[in-house]
Amino acid sequence: MIARRARPWHPIRSWRLSARRAVRRLRRRLGRGDAGTTTLEWALLLAAIGIPSFAIMMIALNILVEHYRMLSQINSLPFP
Repeated sequence: MIARRARPWHPIRSWRLSARRAVRRLRRRLGRGDAGTTTLEWALLLAAIGIPSFAIMMIALNILVEHYRMLSQINSLPFP
Protein backbone atom coordinates (compact mmCIF):
# COMPACT_ATOMS: atom_id res chain seq x y z
CA MET A 1 0.00 0.00 0.00
CA ILE A 2 1.36 3.38 -1.00
CA ALA A 3 0.93 6.11 1.59
CA ARG A 4 -0.39 9.41 0.29
CA ARG A 5 1.36 12.54 1.34
CA ALA A 6 -0.89 15.15 2.85
CA ARG A 7 -1.05 18.38 0.90
CA PRO A 8 0.10 21.35 2.92
CA TRP A 9 -2.59 23.84 3.86
CA HIS A 10 -2.52 26.84 1.57
CA PRO A 11 -4.49 29.97 2.59
CA ILE A 12 -5.00 31.27 -0.95
CA ARG A 13 -6.25 27.92 -2.20
CA SER A 14 -8.70 27.58 0.68
CA TRP A 15 -9.89 31.19 0.12
CA ARG A 16 -10.48 30.44 -3.56
CA LEU A 17 -12.46 27.32 -2.71
CA SER A 18 -14.62 29.18 -0.22
CA ALA A 19 -15.16 31.99 -2.74
CA ARG A 20 -16.21 29.46 -5.37
CA ARG A 21 -18.66 27.90 -2.95
CA ALA A 22 -20.11 31.31 -2.12
CA VAL A 23 -20.56 32.11 -5.83
CA ARG A 24 -22.26 28.76 -6.40
CA ARG A 25 -24.59 29.38 -3.46
CA LEU A 26 -25.42 32.85 -4.77
CA ARG A 27 -26.17 31.47 -8.24
CA ARG A 28 -28.47 28.86 -6.76
CA ARG A 29 -30.30 31.47 -4.71
CA LEU A 30 -30.68 33.79 -7.70
CA GLY A 31 -32.11 31.03 -9.86
CA ARG A 32 -35.00 30.18 -7.54
CA GLY A 33 -37.41 32.76 -8.92
CA ASP A 34 -38.89 35.35 -6.57
CA ALA A 35 -36.64 34.33 -3.70
CA GLY A 36 -33.62 35.59 -5.63
CA THR A 37 -34.97 39.07 -6.32
CA THR A 38 -34.06 40.32 -2.86
CA THR A 39 -30.60 38.87 -3.19
CA LEU A 40 -30.22 40.46 -6.61
CA GLU A 41 -31.37 43.82 -5.24
CA TRP A 42 -28.83 43.58 -2.44
CA ALA A 43 -26.07 42.64 -4.90
CA LEU A 44 -26.93 45.60 -7.12
CA LEU A 45 -27.10 47.92 -4.13
CA LEU A 46 -23.74 46.76 -2.85
CA ALA A 47 -22.24 47.19 -6.31
CA ALA A 48 -23.73 50.68 -6.61
CA ILE A 49 -22.19 51.69 -3.28
CA GLY A 50 -19.08 49.52 -3.18
CA ILE A 51 -17.54 50.23 -6.57
CA PRO A 52 -17.67 54.05 -6.31
CA SER A 53 -16.45 53.99 -2.71
CA PHE A 54 -13.53 51.77 -3.75
CA ALA A 55 -12.65 54.25 -6.51
CA ILE A 56 -12.85 57.16 -4.05
CA MET A 57 -10.59 55.33 -1.60
CA MET A 58 -8.03 54.63 -4.33
CA ILE A 59 -8.02 58.29 -5.37
CA ALA A 60 -7.61 59.38 -1.74
CA LEU A 61 -4.77 56.89 -1.27
CA ASN A 62 -2.98 58.22 -4.36
CA ILE A 63 -3.32 61.78 -3.07
CA LEU A 64 -1.92 60.73 0.31
CA VAL A 65 1.04 58.95 -1.32
CA GLU A 66 1.88 61.99 -3.45
CA HIS A 67 1.64 64.27 -0.39
CA TYR A 68 4.05 61.96 1.47
CA ARG A 69 6.48 62.05 -1.46
CA MET A 70 6.34 65.84 -1.51
CA LEU A 71 7.03 66.05 2.22
CA SER A 72 9.89 63.56 1.94
CA GLN A 73 11.43 65.64 -0.84
CA ILE A 74 11.10 68.87 1.16
CA ASN A 75 12.60 67.25 4.27
CA SER A 76 15.58 65.97 2.32
CA LEU A 77 16.56 69.48 1.16
CA PRO A 78 19.45 71.10 3.02
CA PHE A 79 18.92 74.19 5.12
CA PRO A 80 19.54 77.49 3.25
